[in-house]
Amino acid sequence: MRRSLDKKRILITGASSGIGAVLAVLLAKEGADLVLLARRKDRLQEVADQINQENNNPKVVLIEGDITDSEVQKQAIQSAIEQLGGLDILINNAGVGAMARIEDYTQETLRRVFEVNFFALFQLTQLALPYLKKGSEPMVVNLSSIVGLRGVPHYGVYGAAKFAVTGLSESIRAEFSSYGIDVLLVCPGTTQTEFFDVLHQATSAPALPIHRSVSSEYVAVRIVRAMKRGKHKIIPYIPAAFLDTLNRLCPRFVDWIMTRYV
Repeated sequence: MRRSLDKKRILITGASSGIGAVLAVLLAKEGADLVLLARRKDRLQEVADQINQENNNPKVVLIEGDITDSEVQKQAIQSAIEQLGGLDILINNAGVGAMARIEDYTQETLRRVFEVNFFALFQLTQLALPYLKKGSEPMVVNLSSIVGLRGVPHYGVYGAAKFAVTGLSESIRAEFSSYGIDVLLVCPGTTQTEFFDVLHQATSAPALPIHRSVSSEYVAVRIVRAMKRGKHKIIPYIPAAFLDTLNRLCPRFVDWIMTRYV
């Protein structure tokens, strides 16, 4: 299907930086009205100011708060209904990472990574569903990761949370089809964001070969394109797409490769 994003009412989580911030700017250029949710109000305001400078009076609602807070989730949904008149697209972009060996992960890290990456995403999707059913060409966009398709050493907890996002997305895609709601799963690879600057825990890292990252703009442009085209899954990073294909064809070989990077 071809989807127009003009006048779409869109909620984006993790919208203060990285892929989420760029998505907000791009979608505003497409004519969408936005609810932007993140913890840093000053950074959210910077995104809103950029949108207002580049577009003609778009509706942009800012919600400051922790995505894991159920009251913040309710406020975001309610703001879309009250100030935008409804909700057509939910983009679950918020996330937090961690890198450590399994024996070194703390219980705090385990719970925080799952709370942000999976539980909050699940809860917000559940809250949004009644309104998405009434939306125009409705869609859910879930940000997973290449490590949500193939496990990588030292990313055990983060990868497990992203695997959960992948599994949930595939499940709800079937469930939501009867409501006419599309589900797009996005699995980026190494992207130029604040990911490595704000890791919840960073006590070790895989000895991966040097590889070039892509910009947040590169990923966001491909997400918008996929939204328009009604895609179900994209891997906006060529080495990650290669790894996913290789893992499906030769999983034991990829297992062997991963042992080299511990």
